[in-house]
Amino acid sequence: MKALSEKEKIIEKISPVAEALGLELLDVETERAGNRSILRLIVDRRGGVTLDQLAELSEQADPMVEFDLKIDHYDSFEVSSPGLDRPLKEMSDFIRYEGEIVSVKLYAAVNGQKVFIGPLVFTEDEVGIEQDGENILFPLNKVAHIKREVVF
Repeated sequence: MKALSEKEKIIEKISPVAEALGLELLDVETERAGNRSILRLIVDRRGGVTLDQLAELSEQADPMVEFDLKIDHYDSFEVSSPGLDRPLKEMSDFIRYEGEIVSVKLYAAVNGQKVFIGPLVFTEDEVGIEQDGENILFPLNKVAHIKREVVF
């Protein structure tokens, strides 16, 4: 049986805690900033996360990582949301952001257009937007990237 990586151990230990707070643990990142090392948990939920939720998960997860998992070689521990510019790639992303305004950029133009903006819609193997009551869908392999858009 293969030993779990540090990242896998953190995901296994912290995911239930995040879920109890209504959050989904999307990723565990490590980063060097100058001479400091950072361990960062990336969490999200439909409708976005609040600062209170991030703080609560940080309070609960930090001692679990340090004392339960014995991972204490990072200078800084952070819990963060993925940010608006994070591309949507997985089915779980599509489910979480269904109906929210996104830009879908294609590798090649369709009817002279490469970027489509509107509420996110998807099927098992296609993704796109809703426009004027109709779904405009594209095969996943034709989509370069999908990102959420800020609507004012």
